[in-house]
Amino acid sequence: MSSAALADLLRSCIASGELSPFGEAYADDALLDASLPGARRKLTGAGAIVEALGECFQGPGSIVDWTPGLHEDGIAVWLERVGQDGVPVRQRHYLRTDGGAVSRHWLYTARPHTAPAAAPAETVEDLFGGLGPVAERTTLQSSGWSGNRIDRLVLEDGRALIAKRIVPGSDWLGRATHDPGREALLFTGGVFDRMPAAIDPAVVASEPEDGAWWVVMRDVSADLLDASTPLSREQNRFVLRSAAAMWERFWDEEVPYLSSQRDRLAAGTLEVAERERGGVDLLPKQFEAAWEAFGEAVDTDVAREILELVNDPGPLADALDARGTTLIHGDLRDENIGLLDSSLVLLDFGLATRGNPAVELAWYMCHDVWRTQAGHDQVVDDFRRALGERDDPLALELGLISGLVQYGWIFGHSAVVHPDPAEREWARDELRWWVPRVRRALNHWR
Repeated sequence: MSSAALADLLRSCIASGELSPFGEAYADDALLDASLPGARRKLTGAGAIVEALGECFQGPGSIVDWTPGLHEDGIAVWLERVGQDGVPVRQRHYLRTDGGAVSRHWLYTARPHTAPAAAPAETVEDLFGGLGPVAERTTLQSSGWSGNRIDRLVLEDGRALIAKRIVPGSDWLGRATHDPGREALLFTGGVFDRMPAAIDPAVVASEPEDGAWWVVMRDVSADLLDASTPLSREQNRFVLRSAAAMWERFWDEEVPYLSSQRDRLAAGTLEVAERERGGVDLLPKQFEAAWEAFGEAVDTDVAREILELVNDPGPLADALDARGTTLIHGDLRDENIGLLDSSLVLLDFGLATRGNPAVELAWYMCHDVWRTQAGHDQVVDDFRRALGERDDPLALELGLISGLVQYGWIFGHSAVVHPDPAEREWARDELRWWVPRVRRALNHWR
């Protein structure tokens, strides 16, 4: 069966709620790995798989989102379906084929995008009147992973603002890092006012509302990096120099409200997967299968040590703490940055951490080396130059280890699970650099 035919059959069966025709698509020994609210299920054989899928989609429903990626070896699908009861179900599917039959099927639940929450009863002016009269307010569909609600405000004078509602303890990332409303509290506590001129958080106001916080930012979407334009070597240096100015400003300072380094390193671990078992957020649902894929894709010696740290990142966090800490952004990557003439727009401090800059480097590299006109080693060199006298070779080694602790799961998932050959090659190319480099770092540390 072709990928297009496979996708069409899956859509038809999910829309009708009758999954039995899809059983013909599976190989006799097909495997399903489904991470759904409350349980992870691993099943073999078309009959058991079809029965499990049927439990997800009982009766006919409306497909409100169907975004398939078609590849020679399978399909990757985003879907959202609203059943007759009006309840939306959103899922991410990866199907790998062998000889035209589905041999592996991974399924993860995700947070629905349908029907964002209605605006609160309070008038807009009660919350944001200090910024000026509000002419328009629209709730947006968030593309982030936390589930926070996002509104766009247009003031009568034409200024456009973005308002984000943060409910402490309501999202998986907030729970993982014990977020008390971190971004709002950093603003109201004056931390953003103390940022060096090189960093622009874009936040202009923060207001409490019924146990939650609204954080209001300038709408800087036109200044943010797009999805694909490369970063030049000089732009990469600018990002790291700007971030280094922030690290220097808060070096060894006890900034309140930040995540601990241990919690930040543990955000992608099996501990979080277990804690979020009953939820509907995609990433925690992927962690178990993804770390298993990492073990399959990576040399045994490195995989074993990284997976030990995934089970308990405390020793690595302690070693990094001992090399010096500062305020690190915690999510330094392309989606959160914009390049102005003299400053770096740096959005979303929800994962701000009292950590070592080498952890920030590792996270940034995992996300952005692919689009940077410089290799991994050159980006490391740029980081060390940006740090200047703060450059610490041992901290660097520990930080690079943290790169696989933080993001090895996605390298494994992309290398083993994803049906897109370009995605698989990207992940394996990344691992070709990270694995020997982390092996060397582990040898230095141990």
